[in-house]
Amino acid sequence: MGLFSGRRKKTKNTHTDFAQNEEACVAKKAVGPFDSKEVQGPGNRIDAGALWLPPAEGTSIQFITDESQTQVIGVVYILGDSALQMQVFAAPKSANIWDEVRLDMRTSIAGQGGSSKEMNGPFGKELMANMPVANSKNFAPHRFLGIDGPRWMLRASLYGRAGSDPRAAAGLLEILAQTVVYRGEEPRTPRELLPLRLPHIAKK
Repeated sequence: MGLFSGRRKKTKNTHTDFAQNEEACVAKKAVGPFDSKEVQGPGNRIDAGALWLPPAEGTSIQFITDESQTQVIGVVYILGDSALQMQVFAAPKSANIWDEVRLDMRTSIAGQGGSSKEMNGPFGKELMANMPVANSKNFAPHRFLGIDGPRWMLRASLYGRAGSDPRAAAGLLEILAQTVVYRGEEPRTPRELLPLRLPHIAKK
């Protein structure tokens, strides 16, 4: 998997569809993602290191590891035939990086034979992309979102039905809005992945 890779068909939804349907959904609750200093600890969230993950009924959670299977590099919520993938990166104290990352992603997507365009979404600028499906001539819709926080950037991607259907994306966006980032105080290189870990499940 490349640094910013994706997967899945063509969307016919307009900018207005996304703005109206999804902003209404996200506005139901206090909107994050939050920095850990804004909340009183993980609470009922799952502590996965750099991400504190909200429980969400009807979903399953998967953890993505690197090729050596020694490091957790991402988290995926599965809801029906839709998915939300999240990764969190270090950022400079004095600058946001999503604008820069988004431009690099457009170049990367085009280099893979895909296409992308910018849109305004409930969390700001995002990319709507059509990504080539491996070993086929098909394309799959993906949405890429980025949220700049204090010394971090959370990158989220929606795929499956949620890649092109705002109604399918709504529940997953609520999860994103309730996620907390734990940056830690260690100095890190900009765009370095913040460390994730498999959560500890207490034995009953």
